[in-house]
Amino acid sequence: MPQIRTVRTRAEMDQTYFDLVRHMVFSQGYRELAAATVFAKALDLVPTLAFKKKVMQHVEEEMEHFEECCRLYAKLDAGDLDELATRHVRENAPIPPIESFLELGVAQLLYDRASAFQLREYENSSFDPYCRIVGKILEEEEGHESFGAEILIQACRDPDQRAQAQELFNKWLAVSLRSFGRPGTERNRHAIALGLKTRDSAAVSQEYLDSLRSAMRVCGLAFPSREELRRLGTETAPDVDLS
Repeated sequence: MPQIRTVRTRAEMDQTYFDLVRHMVFSQGYRELAAATVFAKALDLVPTLAFKKKVMQHVEEEMEHFEECCRLYAKLDAGDLDELATRHVRENAPIPPIESFLELGVAQLLYDRASAFQLREYENSSFDPYCRIVGKILEEEEGHESFGAEILIQACRDPDQRAQAQELFNKWLAVSLRSFGRPGTERNRHAIALGLKTRDSAAVSQEYLDSLRSAMRVCGLAFPSREELRRLGTETAPDVDLS
């Protein structure tokens, strides 16, 4: 197996490597901006000052992460990520609007946890500048997950809210799984071969799904079927275990 070299600047990249890095940074950037935008718009759904302050802290952190991605994109001479990502979020709405406090909790638990699993694949990436951003994001977004879990577990103690929680869980599981990208693609294979990431999207998404099982048992929730996920706009690899 050929040794993977560390890359630090645009000048060290061939076109294939550059295209992969540009896509990688763009995707992370618009996910951070989309989360900040949607969570900020949900502030009026948050019932207490303490929770409002937590949400605003999370929004600020998402924006800091977006800013880091914008800086890196500019250093790559790849374009204006602020403009590109803002247009993408506005026109494509990669994550849907939030309509209740419970939905905010479910969204933060699932979307941020998926982001963390996706990012861990790049902790030892051959593109060194991205590794530094990844470490900062992973450290800060861990708090977002625990905030969401707290809201979801509290709601599921009430049997009357559990059915709603299951519906929201299905919806946001479908959204969160899109963070990993399509499995088995040529882009995945190239990224692994060049040391940008370590595994195919299918393996990472399975690890993410398995990490949810203990919280699901506590809450009395189940995974949606593959058909339900497809109805919600998300395709899963045939061997992904949703039992």
